[in-house]
Amino acid sequence: MTEKSIREYDRVADRIRLHRQIDKSPVVIVEGPSDVLLLNRAFPHKWTFFPAGTRLVALQAVRDLNGWGTREFIGVVDRDFDDDVRECEEQGLPILPYENADIEAMLANGKAYSVLLDELGSSEKISKGGGVRAILQATQKAVEPIARLRRANFENQWGLAFDKVDVASKVDPKTLQLKLQPYCAALSATVSHDPAQSLLLDYATGKKTPSHTPSCPHGSEPYYRGRDLLAVTGVALRALAGSCPRNITDAEHLAKVLRLTATAFIYHSKWGSELVEHLQADASDGK
Repeated sequence: MTEKSIREYDRVADRIRLHRQIDKSPVVIVEGPSDVLLLNRAFPHKWTFFPAGTRLVALQAVRDLNGWGTREFIGVVDRDFDDDVRECEEQGLPILPYENADIEAMLANGKAYSVLLDELGSSEKISKGGGVRAILQATQKAVEPIARLRRANFENQWGLAFDKVDVASKVDPKTLQLKLQPYCAALSATVSHDPAQSLLLDYATGKKTPSHTPSCPHGSEPYYRGRDLLAVTGVALRALAGSCPRNITDAEHLAKVLRLTATAFIYHSKWGSELVEHLQADASDGK
């Protein structure tokens, strides 16, 4: 932990404590501005949102505030593929991670994904492909090897640069299957081929397995990174499920569409109810 990161943590928690001197409304600590936009649209409550910048900073702010005895706040973060969130949950800290690995994965497993496909795709092609459910299952299957590699990367501290590899370019547009050898080769190249692609292939295919398989306590499965799935979805929307141009099927663009679409659903979701209940219960306990 660097001196700079410690100052960042203190700044978020101190900013919230100062804010509380003039505004007693419940506080929701999130990772970034996109979380604020989604949750602010979805929940018509008088909450104050504080984007921390990163998940690490958000979790530390939660620890600080909890240690000071601050009430009526919660941290909303991605679970990802490491153990940080699980450790915070075991400590009883006031956090509510998104279901699955992150916000996009949670939304993709709900109604918002169907709306996204129906709106951007071709009803004829989607029907020919077996329907929305079949396409979702195909995209989920494609990213399962990436999920295994992400966990293995954390456990082995390889430092793989996943964001430098274009997932969509490694997907067969006719079958939506991930081309494992080219993907692992590209991923290995981000760390000067150490580990070698052969070892990554062993993890991708399940020949080798991480010591712990990440999972969602809420039962959202299979477990994956949302933007990985959206990258494959983009490939589907350009061929099997539609005829969209590449510029509107980029994973980042689809993530924005998915979050906007989800506004109508997330409030009434089980996760949304838990968020509301937590903040309301905390407020009642504090009276």
